[in-house]
Amino acid sequence: KWNIRRWQIGLITIYGKEEFGMTYNYRDKLRRTLMDMHIENWNPEFMSQFDPEAYFESLKIAKINAPMIYIQSHVGLCYWPTKSGEMHSGLIGKEDAMKRLFDLCHDDGMAVVAYYSIIYNNWAYHEHPEWQMRDLEGRGSRATGKRYGLCCPNNMEYRDFIRTQMAEFCDYFDFEGIFLDMTFWPMVCYCDECRARWEKEVGGPMPKVIDWKDDRWNLFQRKRQEWMEDFALDMTAEIKKHKPECAVEHQYSNAVHMWNRGVNENIAKASDYAGGDLYGGIAQQSFACKLYYNLTQIQPFEYMTSRCYPALSEHTTTKSMDQLRASILVTALHHGASLMIDAIDPKGTHDRRVYEAIGQVHGEMEHYEKYLTRGEMAYDVGVYFNLNGKMDVENNGVKIGSKEETDDTMPHLDASIGAGKSLQRHHIPYTVLNNWKLELLKDTKVVVLADAPMISEKERDALRKYVKDGGRLYMSGHSAPELAEEFFGGTIEGLTQEDITYISPAEGTDWMQGYFTKDYPLVMFERSFKMKGQKNGEVLGTLTLPYTVPNPLGIFTDLCSYASEIVTKDDPRYPFATIHANPPGIFTDYPAVLKTQYGKGTVIWSCVPFEKAERFQHSDIFSGLIRSLLSEEPVFSSSTAPEPVEFVVFDAPEYKEKYIGMVNLQEDFRFLPVYHFDVEIKSPEKPVKVLKSYNDEPVAFTYENGKVKISIDRLDCFDMYTLCYA
Repeated sequence: KWNIRRWQIGLITIYGKEEFGMTYNYRDKLRRTLMDMHIENWNPEFMSQFDPEAYFESLKIAKINAPMIYIQSHVGLCYWPTKSGEMHSGLIGKEDAMKRLFDLCHDDGMAVVAYYSIIYNNWAYHEHPEWQMRDLEGRGSRATGKRYGLCCPNNMEYRDFIRTQMAEFCDYFDFEGIFLDMTFWPMVCYCDECRARWEKEVGGPMPKVIDWKDDRWNLFQRKRQEWMEDFALDMTAEIKKHKPECAVEHQYSNAVHMWNRGVNENIAKASDYAGGDLYGGIAQQSFACKLYYNLTQIQPFEYMTSRCYPALSEHTTTKSMDQLRASILVTALHHGASLMIDAIDPKGTHDRRVYEAIGQVHGEMEHYEKYLTRGEMAYDVGVYFNLNGKMDVENNGVKIGSKEETDDTMPHLDASIGAGKSLQRHHIPYTVLNNWKLELLKDTKVVVLADAPMISEKERDALRKYVKDGGRLYMSGHSAPELAEEFFGGTIEGLTQEDITYISPAEGTDWMQGYFTKDYPLVMFERSFKMKGQKNGEVLGTLTLPYTVPNPLGIFTDLCSYASEIVTKDDPRYPFATIHANPPGIFTDYPAVLKTQYGKGTVIWSCVPFEKAERFQHSDIFSGLIRSLLSEEPVFSSSTAPEPVEFVVFDAPEYKEKYIGMVNLQEDFRFLPVYHFDVEIKSPEKPVKVLKSYNDEPVAFTYENGKVKISIDRLDCFDMYTLCYA
């Protein structure tokens, strides 16, 4: 509702801007593309064949209505006649080629987004070594043979250079939006400017060793996030100074990338709408779309991914038609704007066939577009993603700059995506909440806190209030141990030594649906938390351990000295029960899964995030627990569709409509159609009619016991149905 209101009062007046005698409604322009132009100029062929007319014709073929177009790149060379930098030599003699492309797009009614790379700038890196990011050894990013020249956002001279460039290109080009790429820390920087800022704001040496149990290290991470927020807001303000009506988007793929990028909600604060490029497949895309939906300040959010398979590194390999459909239509299902990324050939040419394929998918998408900006997402469950918890908090003592620092393990993200997959497979509509917009908790029936470390006091207060007021909470693993102790009246001792653990269901309980028993318990390849002295709630399961500690060499800290020792069968770290596995053998009284009432609400706690496991049993058990927490009829009642089908529901009371979107989430080159399944959705009243959204043709339905039932004959990739109440 808040987002819709922002549209109505026009805080960002780009939407509805009139120019060239045309009305631009950028919110409705959902078919977007970008042609990467990170091209060097050491070869005279490079960019020599760039043709704005050919580029524009391909945009038309692809049915694009909001292209993102390069005015500069990671290489740092500009595509306008700059005075502050260097223009790409391939455009010398045709300096207005890019401006011509902008004009062609505008004349056709497209809204144009300019692309500009900040932080990644090879030209500035080499022209001004004093602007470089530096590692602990004082080396710049290209000193070790890497391609990317990184400039530090804490260097105020570099910021002034960006401001000068912004003034130039804002005067030279006309555009409706701008994408400021690479707004994050690609490395932990120890340049003179970062050291000086740390000394001024904190004092003493900058931390050099990762330790999530150390207050000073955590302060250092918060400072890095604050500094990036300061930089992002500064750059947004500079653009607004020159073009107040311009929509600004910063690169926000790092919403789901690891801690060292220094990105939490800071980038969302500096962006009019959230978006970024990700390449992790359809499951990641579905999760990220829900995350962006709740992080964006203005709808629609934008999801970018490449037309290349599996990523841009395969310059000539294009996704199959079904993969292209999924890449575009999964975003459409969530009412987001889809942006497909291509890459220009060094000569400045491109493969026209790519745009024919994209145009075919966009032609299918056009039929649904009038519905894709209406309403708000309806859901029962919110998977809570802590943007400050993107690390392995057990991985400590690692020196910055070491090989181990690049370990991108993020248990919280893995568990959150695992929870989302289980909910999707069981057709439970969910969204992805975040630590920035805590007000969203109150409208969520069940909140899932999946192995979420670093939950702040502010978040704990909000979660406590949510449960007291009647909310339902599932929490696992590292999630808010202080709250777990408060809810259940026990003390968490720490983690097991064993890194393979089991959960045995308590006698008389059926929540494991018969998949596991006390003697044959649920297994997780995880260390489990041990709680003692628990006074509140029902014990649903207990912790079971293997006969011996698995992989004993892997859990001792003095690895170097021990590695050279000869292990004998008499060594206490040697015994095992069976050579291929670590079966359960020690049955403890430690509670593994607990359930209790707190205030008006209910809490379930698990000692280990079993929702993360890619096992059908774990998925069924987790989704069953979540369903047990739903205290009323769910938004989406049921479906006989197979597991790959995901449903997303939108309510649009202002239009007296409700929309059911469905997508076939198969991770393959060619998707198998899904046949003959039913869909039931809660509806307080009987619709006047149900339409197939593709062509607005009426379809048969039944209405009974407050539910609308529709029978689907076939689903290829994507479809949508409209329930009309007037």
